[in-house]
Amino acid sequence: MIPAGAHWIRMPRFVGDAVMMHQAAAPLIAAGLPLVAWGPAATVELFDGAEGYVGAVADPPKKVGLLEAARLLRGHRPASLLALSKSLRAPAAAFLARVPRRVGCGDGGGSLLLTASLKYWGRDDHSLDRYRDIVRLGYPELGPPAFRPFRPRAASAETVEAARRDLGLDGHPYLAFAIGAAAGAKRLGLDLLVGQARRALATGFRIVVLGGPGDDVIWAGRLKERVPEVMDLTAQLPWSQSAAWLAGARAVLANDSGLAHLAAACGVPVVAVFGPTEDRHTAPRGAAVTVLRKEGLACLECQHWHCPLPDHPCMTQVPAEAIWTALEAHLATPLPEVP
Repeated sequence: MIPAGAHWIRMPRFVGDAVMMHQAAAPLIAAGLPLVAWGPAATVELFDGAEGYVGAVADPPKKVGLLEAARLLRGHRPASLLALSKSLRAPAAAFLARVPRRVGCGDGGGSLLLTASLKYWGRDDHSLDRYRDIVRLGYPELGPPAFRPFRPRAASAETVEAARRDLGLDGHPYLAFAIGAAAGAKRLGLDLLVGQARRALATGFRIVVLGGPGDDVIWAGRLKERVPEVMDLTAQLPWSQSAAWLAGARAVLANDSGLAHLAAACGVPVVAVFGPTEDRHTAPRGAAVTVLRKEGLACLECQHWHCPLPDHPCMTQVPAEAIWTALEAHLATPLPEVP
């Protein structure tokens, strides 16, 4: 049952953006305001039952019209809508539903539909900083909270705890390799993954590989062919269980992906390798994040989905020693206590 008077957050399709929006909403969570995640089913599943969230409302498989979305909001009578996605559809539905507080991005006419807004585009800072500025403007009565790690609902954590026991990982430290990538150009080179996996195994750590369906499964299969000891969980988990696996890892090696953002939000040390994307805009933010790049390449931050160069240098030529050194530095630092 979704309570009336809750504060709804419109979540996007990409989980990395959704996680940053969750992080921006930290003042609402710290204040104890009841939150409802509203958006694509696979995305809002992550937040359903997590700290601060009293429920989730998933979009139906078939896209609904604006009036139907407005009727949905009117039926639940939210106290506010936080719409940090750049689409105008949710703000327009909230406007028609007479949601009293409507906060979000003011680009493209959004300011006409919202009670508090700032423009997102045109700024050259991090996306999370832009989202936080919007939240600060829309909820001025709330103060800035301290970092609090994300944890999925208890049922997902318990499922993963049982899986760890079945795999012999109960009490055994492991690293998570988050190999998922919406674009193939963002994927870390296979030789680098193989080398890091072998070093980690030799140091006494197990390796859990996380990712989605499609090419992630193929990449994980190639890694497992060369390093049979890795545990391949690609395409097997909903986002909430991926979060529980990440939260239990000693550190995470990732490329620019939703899993990297989720690991950072969980407070786990992350080494994230960037190449075709702009780390100053979209690097994961968390308690302990190291971003690495192959410096000196003229093609860095090209934003291409597929690299036109045969050897894809930005994601295959990052110095392996730099990656391992960054991982070792995180492994040598005690994990903070989770409140």
